[in-house]
Amino acid sequence: MSRRIIIISIACICFPMQAQIKTSGTIKEQMELVHKLHQINFIYDSSLNVDVPYQGKPLQGLNLGQSLQELFGTTDLKWEIRGNYILLNKKKKYTVSGYVYRQNGEPLINATVKDEALGIGTLSNNYGFFSITLPEGKRVLCFSFIGFGQKKENIMLDKNITLKVYLKEDCSLDEVVVTGDLNSSIHTTQTGKVSLTARELHTEYSLLSSPDVIKTLQNLPGVASGTELISGLYVHGGNHDENLFLLDGTPLYQVNHLGGLFSTFNTDIIKNIEFYKSGFPARYGGRLSSVIDVRTNDGDMKEYHGSFTLGLLDGRIQCEGPLIKNRTSFTIAMRRSWLDVFSAPIFFFRNKSKKEDQFTARYAFDDINAKITHTFSGRSKAYISFYSGNDILKVGNEQHFDEELYQAKFNLQWGNLTTAINWSYQFTPKLFANFTGVYAHNRSLYDYEEEDKFLNTGQVTERTNIERRNHSVIDDTGYRIEFDYKPGLRQHVRIGSNYLFHTFRPQSQAAKNISGNDGKNDTVRYSNSFHYRGHEFTAYAENDITLGEKWRTNIGIHYTLFKIPDKTSHSVEPRVAVRYQWNGHTAIKLSYTEMSQFMHLLSGTYLNLPTDYWVPSTKDIRPMRSRQYTAGVYMRLPHNMRLSLEGFYKTMNHTIEYDGGSRLTPLAGNWEMNVKQGKGKAYGAECELAYLTARTSVDIAYTLSWSKRKFNEIYQGWYADKFDNRHKLNIAVRHKFTGRIDAYAAWTFHSGNRMTIPSQYISAPEIPGIKEKEPAQWIYEKPNNVTLPSYHRMDVGVNFRKTIKRGYECIWNISIYNAYCRMNALYAKVEKLPEGKFRGKATGVFPIIPSFSYTIKF
Repeated sequence: MSRRIIIISIACICFPMQAQIKTSGTIKEQMELVHKLHQINFIYDSSLNVDVPYQGKPLQGLNLGQSLQELFGTTDLKWEIRGNYILLNKKKKYTVSGYVYRQNGEPLINATVKDEALGIGTLSNNYGFFSITLPEGKRVLCFSFIGFGQKKENIMLDKNITLKVYLKEDCSLDEVVVTGDLNSSIHTTQTGKVSLTARELHTEYSLLSSPDVIKTLQNLPGVASGTELISGLYVHGGNHDENLFLLDGTPLYQVNHLGGLFSTFNTDIIKNIEFYKSGFPARYGGRLSSVIDVRTNDGDMKEYHGSFTLGLLDGRIQCEGPLIKNRTSFTIAMRRSWLDVFSAPIFFFRNKSKKEDQFTARYAFDDINAKITHTFSGRSKAYISFYSGNDILKVGNEQHFDEELYQAKFNLQWGNLTTAINWSYQFTPKLFANFTGVYAHNRSLYDYEEEDKFLNTGQVTERTNIERRNHSVIDDTGYRIEFDYKPGLRQHVRIGSNYLFHTFRPQSQAAKNISGNDGKNDTVRYSNSFHYRGHEFTAYAENDITLGEKWRTNIGIHYTLFKIPDKTSHSVEPRVAVRYQWNGHTAIKLSYTEMSQFMHLLSGTYLNLPTDYWVPSTKDIRPMRSRQYTAGVYMRLPHNMRLSLEGFYKTMNHTIEYDGGSRLTPLAGNWEMNVKQGKGKAYGAECELAYLTARTSVDIAYTLSWSKRKFNEIYQGWYADKFDNRHKLNIAVRHKFTGRIDAYAAWTFHSGNRMTIPSQYISAPEIPGIKEKEPAQWIYEKPNNVTLPSYHRMDVGVNFRKTIKRGYECIWNISIYNAYCRMNALYAKVEKLPEGKFRGKATGVFPIIPSFSYTIKF
């Protein structure tokens, strides 16, 4: 006979002797089994929930202590044996917090921290900090990171504990350990998130033997590259100005070198990249289509070391080490192109043989990244991060005629300068915060000078001189405040605020015209400039919540206030992501996000040129806004394979098109009159299949998508976007033959870009006695009405590694771009044939391009 005795909220349950033996069901049913086997009764507070599923092994054949350990060991209940009674109480909970580092003291981002018994865990944040709250008692925490050895910490949790954990890099480990990686797509809440480590960046193909961040992202599903070899990023139907680039929390506006052949990110100093194309967390905002959050290394706290690379077009050097061992570190990375070094002697000998026609050209770019990090204590840390990137293109021409001297000079310079000063502090075991002051400076300078002199016996009889100067500048100054709070196992709260004071100088022009001779000159000067000042304040809150064993959601809100002198705009953007854990190998996710953008890029061409410039939203030009729905299934398959399927639908409102003519520098005066406002939509499906072992990896990514625009002033209906690539397929294979040789091959295919051709050709009427006139005009009806030939190419590369006597590692890289020399269409034109027919002609520019580089790590 069973009976329940309530004594001050304590329940004593005596189970009947004839209870049936069960090996599954709930914990309460297993307690009945223990009562039957060991003749004991349980006493516990009636508020304790024991009617929950039991997932342990059968209890038959175990002694009492083993049975209790198996039954309650993975729960938050503790037990005490008193005679024939088992007293149950809720375990107290304590917090284990700390940092995860590499052996050299470099914090690891997204390291997995997991309680083996409970099967729950967390990830380290951007500063290597983690916090996990667990029931009291003996606990075993497992720390892991892909490419590093695992480390286990046995702790007796009877108070809050702080740990510093150092992981050892071990490239020989089978990377299939990813099953325990809490940053994998199966375990995270957000859709459309991709994390890239420095190691992964250096295993990708290297254009001209130089690894590149943007080129790597272009290979992902859902991302279009735009024009060949240009660092464009068109994510889920968006434009290239709709991507938020952050370098240590500081915004970057110009991310191209050499017309997009290289990006500004030096991979030698990059630690981690978080790329979002959907499911944006509330802590990000300001752009419609994607977020690229780049974090750089802090520097080795223990030893000095570095690397030097000499490539076909550029050279790189990187050094790091301790300023004060285990307290203060530095890291610096520099990169410079060699193109001007090679071209200088060519022009020297060319001009030596043609003194009457002198021509010079020089192009160079450089990047400098530097960072100093200081640890005040186990809870307090600060760093100063600096970046400078510059491009310079100078062209000069001097021609001598009988009595004339002609000179022309062209100068184009652009670049970024950013600084971030950060202090992070752990207030409590559950609360972490960081405070950052940021400054960003983006500039573009375009100068042109032309002079023509007519001479007579050495005297200038006539002179004309034209000078043009165009400058464009953006200055941002502001702060970022972020709080990271973990109140318990099932919640992760992030709140914060950002502020930027923008100073836009989209175009400052100066012109000077001189005419006359040696005796008298007439000079005409004029100048104008435009500037805007804006305040951008944002506040956000998000909470990542675990709901039971299967459900998890990330709910957030992002608020932005954008103010210029004659207009104040507000934007409230909800963000929701939901994950359902179907089983240990499959997850289903849904997300809905809204994003706003208060800045616009004016461009006279479809290329991303440094002469383009940014302007703010005004009272006449509204902020752009997007809404995106995403759903996905993510699976870990047998035989070291994983599969992901995602579908998205995205709308974009108040997008703009510049219509001021095909000019190198768009006109800033009355620019609002030269833009058209419209909307866009994009939708599609993405599939990615990956195979991964310690020696071989294969990635296959396919995208089926549509991208459309509607500008009523251009066309009344919907029409395809220029980069509406219907199909995209990427296949990449990497294989490590030995510890000294590894190779990479990738094949890329996508449907051709689109262009506009006339649909009608109207001739002037014939008039008796007058010869037929030339055609009056072309009639253009629907934009982007023709698709260029499909694009495809294969890239291959191989690394040869060797360790020399001093222990330095040397790496030879040989790469081939476009291995089978496919001449893909860069542009096209329509021409009329003599017989009156029309023909479209596409032109390819980039053939097979071999390259090499040599790297030594010291």
